Amino acid sequence: MGKIKNTFQKMSLKKSLVMLAALCLGGVSILSIITILIFSDMQQRILNTRPIVVTDYTMKNYEETGSETTVVPQKYIYKELSKENQIYYWIVTILMVILPVIYIIAASLMVAKFYYKLKLQIPLENLKNGMYHISQQDLDFQIQYITDDELGKLCDTFECMRNEIHKSNCKMWDMLQERKALTASISHDLRTPITVVNGYLDYLEKSMERKMLTEELLQTTIKNMAGAMSRLERYVDCVKDIQKMEEIEIRKEQYNLKEIIADITREFSVLAAQYGRKLIIHDLSQDAFIETDKDMLSKILENIFDNALRFSTDKIVLSIDEKKDYICFSIQDDGVGFTAEELNSATSFFYSSPTNGGNFGIGLSICKILCEKLGGNMCLGNNFDCGAIITIKIKK
Repeated sequence: MGKIKNTFQKMSLKKSLVMLAALCLGGVSILSIITILIFSDMQQRILNTRPIVVTDYTMKNYEETGSETTVVPQKYIYKELSKENQIYYWIVTILMVILPVIYIIAASLMVAKFYYKLKLQIPLENLKNGMYHISQQDLDFQIQYITDDELGKLCDTFECMRNEIHKSNCKMWDMLQERKALTASISHDLRTPITVVNGYLDYLEKSMERKMLTEELLQTTIKNMAGAMSRLERYVDCVKDIQKMEEIEIRKEQYNLKEIIADITREFSVLAAQYGRKLIIHDLSQDAFIETDKDMLSKILENIFDNALRFSTDKIVLSIDEKKDYICFSIQDDGVGFTAEELNSATSFFYSSPTNGGNFGIGLSICKILCEKLGGNMCLGNNFDCGAIITIKIKK
């Protein structure tokens, strides 16, 4: 019974309905034939109870046997049934007509109930509950209905939709948290140069009141204020870069990786020569293809390479490796490498440390987000001997 039920559940809605209808029609037909035969026999028995009136007959002698004369009926008629038998006869006739109709109705109801219970009830209830959860903004649920029929596929599609909405909401939530963190970081970091400028203005005002303002002091103060204003300008430029990054549209196309590497090598060789650095490239030995946004990928690698140029002392190594689902790009320098704090915070917005020359770390932050836009990721590390290494993984 269990195997039959599982087989039935795996059938498509159309096939299962046709099979049930065929079984129902066969059962009703057999039962109706049996019913008609039984009631036809009952009708005949009732009719046989009618009195017979002989209207014509002949006399026949059986001389050979020496029997008496026998009356042989030639014509006869049946009298009407008694009232009681007439009632019985009509009851049997009505039952013979009505019972097959009842069989059809009963079988249809049983088929409908059986079909609904095995094929419709569970998936419809799952979809109903799923839509209720979504209407309540609750996406922490799953629809599990594993069959090969149309409703099973519909449940799978609904589950994929729920999963995508859940991922989208999580992504939006992460973006909102990043925006809050960015806003808090900008507010905090802007406060420092503004406080410095206000402090110098207050200092100049007090110096003028005390008539202690000399030309040398004025020039020094103006120079310091200019430095603080320069920091403010760089903050503003960084914020503009972030806004532009959010508006970037990804245009993925199929590329031969060797073409991308050739363009990158040509540009990086020129930059390395300008800084007096050696560029070592470990390329792929065979052709590989990647579906990505070439301009965005180039921008990521350029930012990372620019970071390596600033901290390297002699050489920079670019390595490309092909994995099953990813293409790995690694850029390593021979500088001082990342500190433990930088490994954790270098990709944060406006991060600054004593070893990065006073820069805000916005470049690595942008690279990290752009990698995620391409469906990849970026990680920071240090070489075993010396120097830093930045690896990005981009989906093929």
